[in-house]
Amino acid sequence: MGGEELAINGGPKVRERPYPPWPVLGDEEVAAVTEVLRSGKLTQLTGDHVAAFEAAFAGWHGVDHCAATSSGTTAIHAVLVALGVGPGDEVIVPAHTFIASATPVLHQRARPVFADVDARTFCISPHSVAERITERTKAIIAVHLNGHPADLDALLALAKPQGIAVIEDAAQAHGALYKDGKVGTIGRAGCFSFWEDKIITSGGEGGCVITNDDELAERMRRIRHHGEQPIEGERSYYHAELGYNYRMSSLQAATGLAQLGRLEEYLEARRRNAAFLTEHLAESVSVDPPFVADECVHSYYKYICRLKPETGIGVDWFVNAVAAEGIPVSRRYPTPLTRQPVFRDAGYGKQPCPIAEKLSGELFTLLVHPTVTLDDMGDVATAISKVGRLARASAEARSRDDAPEAVQRVLERLSRAVFINKEDVQNRLVEFCLTALGWRLDSTNTQVWLPVSQHMASLWDLPSAQTKRDYVLSARGVQVFHIEAKHKWRRFAVDLDTFLDRINRGDWDDTRREGPNRELGVLLWAAQEADARRAALIDEKRLLVFEQNGEWRLAREVDLFVDPTDRVCAAFMLLAPP
Repeated sequence: MGGEELAINGGPKVRERPYPPWPVLGDEEVAAVTEVLRSGKLTQLTGDHVAAFEAAFAGWHGVDHCAATSSGTTAIHAVLVALGVGPGDEVIVPAHTFIASATPVLHQRARPVFADVDARTFCISPHSVAERITERTKAIIAVHLNGHPADLDALLALAKPQGIAVIEDAAQAHGALYKDGKVGTIGRAGCFSFWEDKIITSGGEGGCVITNDDELAERMRRIRHHGEQPIEGERSYYHAELGYNYRMSSLQAATGLAQLGRLEEYLEARRRNAAFLTEHLAESVSVDPPFVADECVHSYYKYICRLKPETGIGVDWFVNAVAAEGIPVSRRYPTPLTRQPVFRDAGYGKQPCPIAEKLSGELFTLLVHPTVTLDDMGDVATAISKVGRLARASAEARSRDDAPEAVQRVLERLSRAVFINKEDVQNRLVEFCLTALGWRLDSTNTQVWLPVSQHMASLWDLPSAQTKRDYVLSARGVQVFHIEAKHKWRRFAVDLDTFLDRINRGDWDDTRREGPNRELGVLLWAAQEADARRAALIDEKRLLVFEQNGEWRLAREVDLFVDPTDRVCAAFMLLAPP
């Protein structure tokens, strides 16, 4: 093992065989779909397969109603419409989830309010929800993420006294249990997805809503079919309200019926595979396996691990290294909903969700679907162990003496690279150089919230007395702040010496105006408040390092793509841990 090399560095792979695919549809599904095709009754309106699927799915869950829909997303939208959610209303959703848990709120022209998530289950945090509830809150969408149930008792205790509906998003949690109750049956309604790779599928797309609320079920059935209302049980072409074409087809329902018959078998296989991985990763030096609360039974739609911050390596590199070993692996929701453009650009991303931000830089996905065997799981565990062990050994062996050479190698490797934007500079240059210096970069020190002061928050028109910055690097209590400029560093409104002289005299007025002055002002104020010795600002072109010894001064300025490699290396060396 001493000479073992990671596959990403040219060593042998742990696994050469293809990974078992999912989904795998068999003769039963083919026969069911063929029967529907030959009947010519392809829709909910002409055939009886959708009604049969609804009855079977409701029966499996022990509820009164199931309304089949065209997808899990339209299922959530149908519930919101049926509940009367509209303009002026607020719906609380988790910041860490798939985007379709929240976009239906926008379709109703209501306001999505993002709550943070639990650090262990990754599901919506009741504590954060309690802080977000207002008189306008109409609903809470409790996502049972990855197959782990949300804390429904706590959410219902918050919601029921105020008449707020709890909608369970069980798109990833078919068959999961919360205190012996099946998810989807505990809140006002439960929404499911039967998309291609879900625990069961209805042939690629499809969804449904289950509920015991007669009135809600009746309205959802009307909404999914153009708002049409039967008269005396017959189709009337009488449209009582605005509706949508959210119907499930007979082909989808026939596939779903066949799949439903194997749901218990599928769940057993997923839990078996997950248990194997959990056992073999329990002592891992690099990852934490999924947590399962005592009152819950997980359905393991996906097996989500957390990369331990103390590993000292970035999640992107780790995922790429595991993939190079022949294991299918991916980041898990690397962009929180608060930073998704559709919400951020509309002003809905201002609520601080630090745990969701943190998890976005730590989580990755492994696959445990039913076609996977324990031999396959063994390869997964071996690859994770190999990458974690060798990567950590490499990180721990790195010393300050090696740092100049390591940084220089990074710079030389990228000397001819074309960088697209500041994120590209961060991901391919800055993070590699900081890691080479010995900083352990992970989401505990990226995208963090720093306190400023109420006075300065007002000066900069910040929503609260805190500001988000990309890195806080700390060692032995001494911090170095690094941020990326939001603006290209073209020029200051005043020259830099004058600017620094002003803030050294306590005059921060010049930092009011939008642009690099403001960015630098926020940076130096936060660094000064933390008694940091150095601070660095990086934009798409330049690295500027500032030092303070009673007063701030510019210690080094380099153009990352013009100055000689040794000059840029020297600038990065100023940011080495103290």
